Amino acid sequence: MEFQIKNSTIITKQKTECLVISIDSGKSQSDIVKDIDNLTNGLVSQLIKSGDISHELGKTTLLYQTNSDLKQKLLFVGCGKANDFGVAQAKKVIQAVIKELLAKKVKSIAWDLLAVNQSNSLQIAKQLPQIVSDITYRFDEFKTTKTPAPSLAKVTLLTGNKSNIDELTSNLLQGEIIANAITATKTIANMPSNVCNAKYLAEQGKQLGKLHTSLKVTCLGESELAKLNMNAYLAVGRGSQNESIMTIIEYQGAKDKKAQPYVLVGKGLTFDSGGISIKLAAGMDEMKYDMCGAATVYGVMQAVAELKLPINVVGVMAGCENMPDGNSYRPGDILTTMSGTTVEVINTDAEGRLVLCDALTYVERYNPKTVIDIATLTGACIVALGHHYTGVMGNNDKLVAQLVSASQKAEDKAWALPIDDQFQEQIKSTCADIVNAGGRDGGTITAACFLSRFTEKYQWAHLDIAGTAWKSGAQKGATGRPVAMLIQYLLDQ
Repeated sequence: MEFQIKNSTIITKQKTECLVISIDSGKSQSDIVKDIDNLTNGLVSQLIKSGDISHELGKTTLLYQTNSDLKQKLLFVGCGKANDFGVAQAKKVIQAVIKELLAKKVKSIAWDLLAVNQSNSLQIAKQLPQIVSDITYRFDEFKTTKTPAPSLAKVTLLTGNKSNIDELTSNLLQGEIIANAITATKTIANMPSNVCNAKYLAEQGKQLGKLHTSLKVTCLGESELAKLNMNAYLAVGRGSQNESIMTIIEYQGAKDKKAQPYVLVGKGLTFDSGGISIKLAAGMDEMKYDMCGAATVYGVMQAVAELKLPINVVGVMAGCENMPDGNSYRPGDILTTMSGTTVEVINTDAEGRLVLCDALTYVERYNPKTVIDIATLTGACIVALGHHYTGVMGNNDKLVAQLVSASQKAEDKAWALPIDDQFQEQIKSTCADIVNAGGRDGGTITAACFLSRFTEKYQWAHLDIAGTAWKSGAQKGATGRPVAMLIQYLLDQ
């Protein structure tokens, strides 16, 4: 897919199959019609008189009309009131347009932004590549019959504001990079577990390092993890024939190479059977998505390298597999973590926090500015927030607020949940320091409370993406969330 920006006030001369005209409906009806008439030689007035097009404020009308003057199709799009036109509204408008054009098998469009204010234009430029990518994405690598390529191949944004063109171009480029990162995350997450294991994640990390000289990739296998006393991490993978491997991707973009990095830690359970506390068979195929946190880290690190951000970032993909066999860890076992904290295992299906606790201790060595872990951690988060919001918790209110703000800017919704001392009571153990499962009540929060015991030396936030990382049912597949939110957070820094 090709995206580009052009400075033009003569839209009738654009050689394209379809012209999309966006307007800000904050203007009066007469002003809107006048603006577009000036650009189309009176075409809109003619269409309104004939009844072929609506000009109600805040409405979106899709029109296909061949005209001898334009010699192309015209798609007239109302954007809503200018001061109400945020990211959510931009996405709705763009989704409606792109779906309609794809249904008509349109190959190229010119999207006119001449009658749209600057902030709205920037929203369209940034969201357009992401939405086109999402709508046209297909995972058919294992199908004998491949999905036909999408018809739409070229999108040109037109602006008459020369002073705006650099910023529009920057937003469009950011949108493309974010779209590519989301696609990469989805593709890795959609891989079946007989292909995607911890070794596969490590290989993907190494390949990314070869593509970008700004990235340094290190892979720690079970022998290295054992030397580090990462016993909780290793216990989870003991029942699997696939080796547990933690992949670390380091990016240095700050002028000061010793500047504190922003650290991302992704849960990478490439398959979670539940271990000895085995899951029910129904829906267990979706446990290949239990590595979406690691896949998110991969996508974000790809984007960080392509955006050339002037900060230092470290991404950790904590890969392993939770399987039952004679060597599996058991309920009742007591594990000594890398930090020295002891954990009584209540449920082997509460394995993600055991992998993460050692990874979170490991990243102390980077003297991080902030640490964010990303994990499909609890079904309780789906009960609390459905499939709409990612749960955000942490030990620093400012960091949590920054993540929620980034989620709003990126239209990648997140909601803050509390971590109070009362919840900490639920993870007390009679025979160890803590237990790995605090019971049904407040399950999302008690899981975060567990992780908080290993993050006291830095500012930390936890993203529970169990409800947002993938879709079930007929449209089963990874969503690529919360890649957009995390990239926005890093851009804000």
